[in-house]
Amino acid sequence: MDIAYLEDMLFKSVAKEIEDLYEEVLQMYSFDEEVLNIARSIKGMCDYILSIYRNIPNPERKLDESLYTTLYNVLKDMGVTLYDLTVAEGEQLYYVISSAYQKLNGANNLLERLT
Repeated sequence: MDIAYLEDMLFKSVAKEIEDLYEEVLQMYSFDEEVLNIARSIKGMCDYILSIYRNIPNPERKLDESLYTTLYNVLKDMGVTLYDLTVAEGEQLYYVISSAYQKLNGANNLLERLT
C-alpha cells in the first residue's frame, strides 16, 4: 500500500467520525440553537478542510508533508470538539462552546494563511 492511499483512508475515517458526531449533536441539542450553530460551524469547517485536502493538486506529495499533517490535526481537533459537545453536561457545555469558538477562530486564521 502506498502512503497516499493510507492517508486518504485516514482522512475518510476521520470524516466519517465527524459526520456521526455531528448527527449525534444535532439530535441531542435540537432545542438549543447556540449548540446547533456551533455544530454547524464546526461541520462547515470540517467540510472546508476536506475540500482543501481533496483539491491538493498532486497526491504524490510534491507539497510539503506538513500541509497534510496540519489539515489532519485541525480536522481531528474539530472532531474532538464535536465529541466534547456530546458528553458535556451543565456548565461544562458553556466551556465547550466557548472553547469551540476559539478553536474555530484559530482554525480559520490558520487556513487563511495556508490557502
